[in-house]
Amino acid sequence: MTAEPDHNDGCDDRLHRDEITVAMNWVIRICRDIIRDHSHKMNWVPTSTPTGTAPTTDHLIQSARTDVLGQLQRQIDSVEAIISNAEHERVKMRP
Repeated sequence: MTAEPDHNDGCDDRLHRDEITVAMNWVIRICRDIIRDHSHKMNWVPTSTPTGTAPTTDHLIQSARTDVLGQLQRQIDSVEAIISNAEHERVKMRP
């Protein structure tokens, strides 16, 4: 007697691919937005830097975290969670 194929496996795999693709698209969008909002000629420009003055180290640290790193980290953490979940579910489904 043969086991009936589990039709849910294909659906779950498709769902995981879709979730990962959407999450990665958001990473790309966040990068694009950061470049658009916080760069000039592909170089980072910290927010609120007074014209003609050099930003302080504290200002650079805060701006780096606020403008770039925080946004990227949140999105990367989300993608990692989605990928980890997909990996976990795939391991559970293996015979």
